[in-house]
Amino acid sequence: MMKKRGFTLIELLVVIAIIAVLMGILMPALQRVREQARQQSCGTRVRQQVLGLLMYADDNNTKMPTIPNGGWLQDIQCSVVNTMLATGMTKELFYCPSNETHKKYVDNCWFFAWGDDPKVWKRHWDGRKFIELDGGEYIVSGYFFLLGGASRSDDDIATYTRLNEDKKKWVTSTQDKRPANREMVVDLIYADEDDDAKYGYNFGLVKSGGLWADQQIADRTSHIKSDEEPRGGNVGFLDGHIEWRHWKPGDTGDASPYWTGSGRPTPRWDSNGPHCFW
Repeated sequence: MMKKRGFTLIELLVVIAIIAVLMGILMPALQRVREQARQQSCGTRVRQQVLGLLMYADDNNTKMPTIPNGGWLQDIQCSVVNTMLATGMTKELFYCPSNETHKKYVDNCWFFAWGDDPKVWKRHWDGRKFIELDGGEYIVSGYFFLLGGASRSDDDIATYTRLNEDKKKWVTSTQDKRPANREMVVDLIYADEDDDAKYGYNFGLVKSGGLWADQQIADRTSHIKSDEEPRGGNVGFLDGHIEWRHWKPGDTGDASPYWTGSGRPTPRWDSNGPHCFW
């Protein structure tokens, strides 16, 4: 009879080493596939928000909602959110699937108007819409809404002239001569300054804003490679189409964004808060 022979310790260690090497090769590829899936899912959410705003405009003589005075790009009134929810949207569609901060603190963002007390939240949310509103309440969404407001001027938006862009404008109405060029809802790409970072910004620890001031929650860019570098973001246009825009700063004619005189990429908008890009 042949004597059965088991694996030796060395053979087991070799197998484990081979598996570890294969995992090291496959994991980055799997992560890229997962992020691509998140990007596509996120693009669908951007499209839903664009359609929700277009339906709002249909009910308001082509006029888009305005952002509260002093509001930042991710702030949008609860009354407008209610209109968008009535089109079939849900709470989850206002947040990017790749943003881990918003996954963890979604209630703090969604119920931002009422602080961090769940007992208060429940008095203003019936599970489908916001109720008992005074008119000034807003959420902190997971996207930038490029809408007009009393405190916003078109001149405050940077235009990357080497890309032959149209002058950037806040969206105030569906009556625009070039709706396919007018950006309306975009992914979060924003940062605080950091002299030691690759581009001079920290994209993964954003402490400017109400979430940090009121609840000590640091926000972050969606679709992020590292704290020093985003991947890019989805851009939703007034005509309803969606594009993925890579983060590609530099000095060349197709670079977006361009370098500033201080050696940092030029933000589209900041208004005394985090530096915002799209």
